[in-house]
Formats: sequence, structure tokens, C-alpha cells
Amino acid sequence: MMLHHLRRNYKCIAVYPAFSTWKPESGSDSYAIMSMGKFADEEQASLYAQYRPTYPETVFKTIVEYLNRGSTLERNSQDSFDLAVDVGCGSGQSTVPLCKYFKHVIGYDVSETQISHAPDNMENVTFKVGPGEDLSFLADGSTDLITSAQAVHWLDRDKFYAEVRRVLKPGGVCAVYGYGINRLDDLEAQTINEQFYKDYVYPYLHECSKLCYDHYKFIERPFDNCQLIENDEISIRREMPLEAYIGFLASASSWRKYLQSHPSSDVLHKLAEKYRTIYKGASISVHWPVFILIGRKPV
Repeated sequence: MMLHHLRRNYKCIAVYPAFSTWKPESGSDSYAIMSMGKFADEEQASLYAQYRPTYPETVFKTIVEYLNRGSTLERNSQDSFDLAVDVGCGSGQSTVPLCKYFKHVIGYDVSETQISHAPDNMENVTFKVGPGEDLSFLADGSTDLITSAQAVHWLDRDKFYAEVRRVLKPGGVCAVYGYGINRLDDLEAQTINEQFYKDYVYPYLHECSKLCYDHYKFIERPFDNCQLIENDEISIRREMPLEAYIGFLASASSWRKYLQSHPSSDVLHKLAEKYRTIYKGASISVHWPVFILIGRKPV
């Protein structure tokens, strides 16, 4: 029997203390279907392409090593698997690193705007537009790997996982992953960072994003054998100019929601001034914990 850690009508409650005060929005659906067109506006797509952190190579090595352990073929490090599909690929940050491991990679996203920011000069990558729950362009048993970075919590997972089980080859792998709340290197700056999240992120966060903030501990799983991988080797660490870090904060969907009711807000400007006083022109060291929920279609 497949593990289902949440029923469809379950209201997602995060384990962090600050989350216990969150209230679901009136009339909100606990499943934000990808076809709603998340991240469709041009400005946010541009911010995502510029400022969202990229995953370290260790994330992709971890996924491919897991895939390789279950392969029915003898392979060496120079062999490539046939096909990987990155669902909810955005502008391709999580798609391009797969190219070295697969003969063909497909990046797939519901947003045409996001796809317009994806690279168009990769020989073995194709980008397609469509809802993540519909993989009808893939044949049964045709795919070695399905990935989804920071996106599966927006999908109707019953439909998505049914498609995953259909299109994966026996022994094929589904890996859904993401990163949690970031931390800054300076104690004073981190205190300010936490206050920003408390005031301007948590109150505007969609229920489904809470699944991501909880590192997918309470999300449904496509296979009984799924495991959650979390360790420091796959975490993201970046040295960022102040402007880039503010750009990262501005790209968050919760911040965009806040701006809808506060269009003239100068909160980020004031936040930047506080960080500027602390860092005095130096770069900001930022750390994001990364988690990978990974499982294999039975052979």
C-alpha cells in the first residue's frame, strides 16, 4: 500500500513554532494546482531567473547515484541514462545540471513566461509548457528519472504521482526536492531576517508552501520505498551581494502576495539599509538547507 501522509482535505500544519499561529485563508484549497499559473507574471519570472539560488552539484550526484544503484544495466561513470523530465522547471535552474547524466532532458513548466527565461542553447535539453499533472507527451515506461524542484507542493499530487508511476521505467526514480528557510552568517542580520519572515512571509504564505517549509516530511509519496535525504553536503551556501539577497527575497510568492495589498511598500528598501549598516559593503553568506524525497518504481 502506498503511503499517503496527508489526505486531500488535510490542512497543512507546519512543525515550526511560528507556524502554529498560521490560519488557512478563507476558501483556500489545500492543493494549489499548477495550472493556476503560479509565477506567471513577467517581473517575478525575471526575479526567479536572476536571484533564486541554484542547487549544488552534490544534489544531482545524490539523485543519479540513487538511480544508478537500482539500474538493471551495467554502467560506468561515462554512461548516460536515456531520459530525465524536470517538472515545474521554472527557468531551468534545476534542469540544465541533469544534462551531463542523460542523453535527453525535458524541462516542463506551466508558465510560458518562466520557460521564456530558460536557456535555448543546450543540445540535449527541450523545454515544454504544460501542467505538471499531465505527462501525456511521455510514453508508458519511457523515463528514467522524474524530478521536481521546489514545485511538487503546488501540484495535484494524486494526478501527478499517477503519471509518475505510468511513465517511469521499472527501477526508475522520482526525486522531489527543495530548500528550507535560509539563515544568514551574522547574528544581528539573522535576527532581522527572522523578523522579516515573521512579518512579511509567514502571514502571506500559501498552505502548500508550508509543506516545503517542513522539508516535505508530511507530503504524500509516490512509492512505499521513498526516503528523505537531508545532510550538510547537499545544502546551498552562497556569498551574495546585498542587492542579490534582496532580489531573492523579492522573488518569493508570499512577498508578491503582500505587495498586492501594499503596492507602495518600502519594507525591502528599509531592510536593505539595515543589512548595509551591518555588512558595510561585504557580501552576505547565506545558507539554505536542502532536502530530497526520493523513491523508486518497483522492478
